[in-house]
Amino acid sequence: MNEKVSALMDNELPAEQWPEVLDALKREPLLQQQWHDWHVSRDALQGQAGCSADFMRRFSARLAAEPVVIAPQRKQAFGAKRWLVPMTAAASVAFVGLAVWQFNFVPSSSTQPQQLAAVVTPAAQHKQVDAAEVRAYLAAHRDGVANPMGADHLARVSFEVGEQR
Repeated sequence: MNEKVSALMDNELPAEQWPEVLDALKREPLLQQQWHDWHVSRDALQGQAGCSADFMRRFSARLAAEPVVIAPQRKQAFGAKRWLVPMTAAASVAFVGLAVWQFNFVPSSSTQPQQLAAVVTPAAQHKQVDAAEVRAYLAAHRDGVANPMGADHLARVSFEVGEQR
């Protein structure tokens, strides 16, 4: 057993044998004394200051005499942290609901030209519009990237009051 204790002290003992040697060290006072003596000898050879033989007993007694401090329970912060998760969940549900509602119930901007003509108010029918100027503007901007009035969507525009095609 002395060889195994020496190998453990030099960190050369295989890990699977550690429990056996440590159990023997716990049970046998002679092995404990050898363990202590070998460490004192090694420390003296390396020039390190040694501890007294009574050090561990005194240290354990002082540690046992230390008062146990039980930390008070942390107060909950009122407001942001307590409501953060429920509010983000509610915001997510509201966003998804709004997106579904817009997709299903709000008419898209790509309405047909016949529907656009039906929306004209009587006040707008009396305005004078220069048709050539509007046609030139639409022709210049027809091929825009995000232009809803692009070539595919603009079939026919009439500037005549009362005429529908």
